[in-house]
Parts: sequence; structure tokens; C-alpha cells
Amino acid sequence: MRVRTGAMRVLLIALCLAACSPSPVPPPAVQQEAANTPAPPAAPADIRGEWRLTAMNGRPAPAPDDADSIHPITMTVGDFSFRARSQCVAFWRRYERDAEKLVVTTANPGAMCARGLSHWEQEFDRTLSGVDRATVRDGRLTLTGPGADLTFEPAPPAAPEPITGRWRLHVMHGVSPPAGAEPIEITIGGGQIEANACVFAGWRYRLDGTLMEITPQTEPVCQRGTTGWEKRFGGFMAGVNRATIVQNGALILDSALEQVEFRRVP
Repeated sequence: MRVRTGAMRVLLIALCLAACSPSPVPPPAVQQEAANTPAPPAAPADIRGEWRLTAMNGRPAPAPDDADSIHPITMTVGDFSFRARSQCVAFWRRYERDAEKLVVTTANPGAMCARGLSHWEQEFDRTLSGVDRATVRDGRLTLTGPGADLTFEPAPPAAPEPITGRWRLHVMHGVSPPAGAEPIEITIGGGQIEANACVFAGWRYRLDGTLMEITPQTEPVCQRGTTGWEKRFGGFMAGVNRATIVQNGALILDSALEQVEFRRVP
């Protein structure tokens, strides 16, 4: 019994010493490898939202004047678009972002007012096309590039435009549907646009503010012939690039060449 008790004491002492001993130091090569392992890159700041231009190329944005020739420039940054506006003049760009790097391409803003651009607006248009980097610091958005520097401060958010629902074509570029023609209706929702006519497979869409990207779907359609009105509508839908709800509640879809007005179906 004494032998067993002594053995147990020796075992307990050994266990205590092992528990209190410092962890073995890794070899120098392992330590060096750990020191050289780069930290994971920080996630890029979210640039989406509503912004107001405060400075351009080192100069502060001018205040609106009594002659109504200077207007504040605001910009909505969506998932893939810059949509800037100065009064009724629009400046749209698509962008792709990799960390802080940007690739900016032009986008069609649709119809605008007929007045000319001020020198400040012309410079903004050129500068926005030249940016290739986006950063957010101290709550401000900065877009920079070779010879380009734009600074924005947060602006009040814009209300989203509800385009989902069922709509009936009212006029196509100023022309009403032919007399006796079956009304063309579309239903928008869940990233898809479906038409009531079986000759259309429908379209997938992506909306960023009012900027719309359309992708025709490839599901089978019925084999009947299409009317000239339906052919024109199908060609128009393939090129839609903007969706807007106007003051009277109508839905306006724009392509580069045409505009179609829809009225909501109760």
C-alpha cells in the first residue's frame, strides 16, 4: 500500500511540473515564417449611398448663385453605378471595384434638360470619367485618378422608386398601341419581368437606382407569329437601360433610342 501511495505521489508531482512548464519555443524557421505571414487585407469601405460634391480638383464647390447658374452636384452611388445630378443635368457612370481600385465606364442617363452645361459641370463630367480609386475617410468619399480629385460629403438618402407590380403599355415613344391590338402588359418583381404575350420569354433585370440592366431569358415561347407591334416592343425591351416612376405614377422605361410609358394595372 505504501508503495502504491509513493508511486501516486511521484506521478502527481510529474504532472504538476508538466503543467507548470512553459510551452516549447517553436524553431526559429517557424517563428520567421509566422512573422512574414501578411495580415489579411481589410475589407474596402462601403461607398454606396447619397453624396454631395464639396470639392473638385483642389477647389471647393461654389455656392448656388442668384442667377441660378450654379447648382449643387449630388450623386447616388449604387452597387455598380454613379448617378450624379446638377439640377436637371445627369452624369451617369458604371463602375467595377476591386478594393479601392475603380474601372469607370459611361452610362446613358436618358433624357435631360436642354440647357447647356456650366464650366463647373463640364469639368465634373470630365473628372468623373477619369477617376480610378475610391476611398472613404472620416465619413467623406474621395474619388481620385490621374488629374482627377472629387470629394463628397454625405447627403440625405433618396427614396426608392417602387417599380414592382403589373403594368400596361400606354404609349411607345409617343405612339399608342394599334386599335384592336391585345394590350401588352408586364409584371415586374423578384428580379424578373414577365409579359402577358406568350411570344416573350421574359427578361431578368438588375436595378441600381433608376439604372436598369436587362438580360433576355431563353425559356421556350409559343410558336405563333408576332405582330409588328410585338416585334418593336421586344426589340425595345432588349435595350432598356433606365426605369423611372414619374409624378403621375406612370412607369417610364428608356432605351438609348426609345421611351415607353406604362400605367399601373389595379
